[in-house]
Amino acid sequence: MAFSSTAPVPRIDAKAAVALILAAFPKRLRLCLDTALRIPAAREGIVAEISALVPEATDLAAAWNTMVAAAGADPWCDPDVIAARGALTRFLDHHAAERDVPAARALADCVTLLSCGGDDAAAAARIALPIWLEAEALPGLILHLPALAEAQTALGLGRRADHDEDLDIHEQAAGGTLLEAWTEALEGALLSLNAAASNVVVAAAVLSRGASSEFMTCTPLVRALILFGERLTLPVADQAGERERGRRRVAEQALAKARAREREASQSSATRRETNSVPSTPVALAPGQIVVVAEVRETGTDRGRSMTKGYEAIIGKPVSLAPVPDLAQLRTALRFEFPYAIDLIDRLLVDLTNRSYVGFSPTLVLGQPGVGKSRLISRIAHHLGVGLWRVDATHDSGAAIGGLDRRWASAEPAHPFLAIARYGVANPLMLVDELEKASTRRDYGRLWDSLLPMIEPETARAYPDPAFQTPLDISHVSWLFTANDIASLPGPLLDRLRVIEMQAPTANDLEALLPPVLAGIAASRRLDPRFLATLDGEEIIAVRQHWPGGSIRRLARLVETVVAAREVSSRRH
Repeated sequence: MAFSSTAPVPRIDAKAAVALILAAFPKRLRLCLDTALRIPAAREGIVAEISALVPEATDLAAAWNTMVAAAGADPWCDPDVIAARGALTRFLDHHAAERDVPAARALADCVTLLSCGGDDAAAAARIALPIWLEAEALPGLILHLPALAEAQTALGLGRRADHDEDLDIHEQAAGGTLLEAWTEALEGALLSLNAAASNVVVAAAVLSRGASSEFMTCTPLVRALILFGERLTLPVADQAGERERGRRRVAEQALAKARAREREASQSSATRRETNSVPSTPVALAPGQIVVVAEVRETGTDRGRSMTKGYEAIIGKPVSLAPVPDLAQLRTALRFEFPYAIDLIDRLLVDLTNRSYVGFSPTLVLGQPGVGKSRLISRIAHHLGVGLWRVDATHDSGAAIGGLDRRWASAEPAHPFLAIARYGVANPLMLVDELEKASTRRDYGRLWDSLLPMIEPETARAYPDPAFQTPLDISHVSWLFTANDIASLPGPLLDRLRVIEMQAPTANDLEALLPPVLAGIAASRRLDPRFLATLDGEEIIAVRQHWPGGSIRRLARLVETVVAAREVSSRRH
């Protein structure tokens, strides 16, 4: 459908916007937040996914589904259902640990959600952590909103997005209004779903501690979480609502006074109010300081938003460069954690020799999945004290890493600037994970193409930020990448990267890896590493039988299993 000059722009159905956003949510959270969820159909879908991912569990999944369907109104109390559910979830959990398939664990959690009651504290405890982790990842979805809004606008116009030049002036005007409407609807949907996700997280945590309510015993867990969460957070929401109403009253009064002043002001005063800027004044720089952005102008076309809010400490101000620490100590710390990657560590640290401030050449670390590429880079950033900004290329939103234009409601500066603002140094580390898996579509720009001007030193010194619409100096930012393969990467990008391979650890590295793995387990439990005794001979033999080398993630899970078994045994005795 094309718009005429008189055709009204249709209102965006809030439910349609919610459905679009919800489709991008992780599996467990999506089940809990989908108010239109039909539980029998959802069970059928989970059975189909289990059969595709873990064919060996097909019979167990079918038996579970049949038992639940035959159990009647309260399937979570039926002993046969409990037995079938337990057999299926145990098999999927074992498969996930043995084959290193986290998706199998997620499917087991979905089985739990769809066939346990709201008063099942053990079930709530099982899903509390994964649902919380899924909710923590939701803010990243805002990067996908511009592309989604443009796609929906193109569908509404009945035109492909790349044929916009064929639209007449009336269609272009209607398309702009529709794009703005979709952008606002999608942002509102994400905001409401974020709030609902918080309710689910709170409910799972509270239920896992044995709390309950009168309606829990007759409510499936997948329904109970959001209902119980809303009850728990209602007093907070009421208080926040009252504060918001008070804030709006004050804002409305201030706006009325401001409009009265505007009517009395001269035309020259109005012009000055339309265009303001963060003043650009000469800045005295000490050694080890740079100015990342000298000035940002704000205009009356920014929809009432301030592009500079939150960045006042950076704009027009000196920003320090993080100095290079003692390299001998740094190398010792990294060799302890990654004894199998000494050559790689040395090749990276050579960039810091004879330098006053931290800086790495753009480098791609190549290696098999699970060998510790991302963790090594994370630990380097930790020991250097520069902060690490991570971008997952598998979930990138085209050119968003280079910033989103200020015409968008979700406009934001380039990610390197965001990293500088967050960590307060002009030379943070940027990690782009799984670079080869970035989308190859060009509709909204490719991640690969967006990287070129930011990793090239000459253009990075005056990078044209689309949100600030002014040059940024991001030339001191270090770019590190990981990949499992480089065959699909474009030549212009590869030409600018140093490629270093990270070898997988072998069985011979096991005993050297056990101390750092135990230290990592202790850190995750917030314990002193000395509280976790080293593995004895029999425990080492057991780990060696199941770990021939390769994935560090798999080794860490095996060691955690051994530690947990040891703790259970000590409690029994």
